[in-house]
Amino acid sequence: MPRAVCFGPVGDGAGAAGEVGADLPVACGRAAPRGYCSVMSSLADFLAEPRTVIVAGVKGDGRPHLSPNWFFWDGERFFISTTRDRAKYKIFSRDPRVELIVDDSTGHRYARVSGMVEILEDVPGNLAMNRAIREKHGMAVGADEELAASLIADNRVLLAVTPVKPAGEWSVLGVEA
Repeated sequence: MPRAVCFGPVGDGAGAAGEVGADLPVACGRAAPRGYCSVMSSLADFLAEPRTVIVAGVKGDGRPHLSPNWFFWDGERFFISTTRDRAKYKIFSRDPRVELIVDDSTGHRYARVSGMVEILEDVPGNLAMNRAIREKHGMAVGADEELAASLIADNRVLLAVTPVKPAGEWSVLGVEA
């Protein structure tokens, strides 16, 4: 059963455990103000939900570059679609180090991951991952030939991010690794 997790100070009972998370036990054992509880989910379930990942790399001048992106997690790597004309392509061609944040803006849950990027430029060889990203986020996807033609026309590549630590060592909040 998922657990409700309290964040912040104990309230006056206005947001009692029965109100937030209904039949879910409260991890801290106390009532919390409305909006301060979040349902604990598994990391795999959290990453399978349609949400964005913030991708952070280092520009040539040393400043950080961050961008939100759709992604697909296959249990070993994050796959992120981008194009050759975007800053990410140039950044990760030069320096494969990356930081990722997958968050839930409504429930104060997140996973932060350090990783290394491999740029996958073979569109036909990576159709399954491109399809998975789009389907996860509710996009209609046509036949393989149509998808490949669209990806090639858009000049798309995949960033395959391999975490540098196992999932149990990622920085997470509100999800069970």
